Amino acid sequence: MHTELLYATEQGYIDGTTEAVELYDGAFLQMIGRGDGTVAWGDGVGTIEWSNFPPRRPDGVFLPDITGIIRLDNHERPVMYRLQGISLLPDEDGRRLFAGPVRWFTDDPDLLWLNDRWGYEEGGLDLGSLRFHTRAYVIHPDSPV
Repeated sequence: MHTELLYATEQGYIDGTTEAVELYDGAFLQMIGRGDGTVAWGDGVGTIEWSNFPPRRPDGVFLPDITGIIRLDNHERPVMYRLQGISLLPDEDGRRLFAGPVRWFTDDPDLLWLNDRWGYEEGGLDLGSLRFHTRAYVIHPDSPV
């Protein structure tokens, strides 16, 4: 298999859209939030909107659970996507690095091939601004094992 950069984003949570519920004396936390941003995809640009419903494990690690939509200026139909990953504890710069597998869903004639691929997305969330950049890679199979 080999990977190929599919798109890069600049995103952030929308002010006032995050909420959290702590259960079991703080051992479990469920969060929800919405965000948006811009995407650079090949020779096109567009917008991205999403919701995240990440639980936090007792060790403080969040598990992103994102569903969203990408609208590109050079394609008629949107691309929906789903990412479920892991967000590590904050680093010394106050960022949570995250990564996870991503799937895409579209009926755009030029992008139908995405429906048969998995991908990988990675980024780093700045905890002060709640802004982040990501890179998403599509995984192409090369040959049967």
